[in-house]
Amino acid sequence: MEMLADDIVWHVPGRNLLSRDYNGKAEVAGFWARARELSGGTVRTELIDVLVGDQFGIALVRVFAEREGRILGGQFQAFTYRIQNGKVAEFWFMVEDRYAVDAFWS
Repeated sequence: MEMLADDIVWHVPGRNLLSRDYNGKAEVAGFWARARELSGGTVRTELIDVLVGDQFGIALVRVFAEREGRILGGQFQAFTYRIQNGKVAEFWFMVEDRYAVDAFWS
């Protein structure tokens, strides 16, 4: 949480139970808690690579989770961060298959 700006905006695209913009650290923490809850604690990421610049960073990852008999088995995603004053000010999920992610989290 110390890496996040107080007024962070966390964008979760799509049409599912988690989709919306989360504003501030408390809402972002709530997003993380809800993802853990919905997946029964199974959601995890596997880091592939990191690209970093002065204002943006991108973590290439695979996301795994299980939920109600459904499996998210290594969905490729790019976690995109806008950095301001040494903190994450904004975040976007860029996903390989939006329909699969929406189906999983719906």
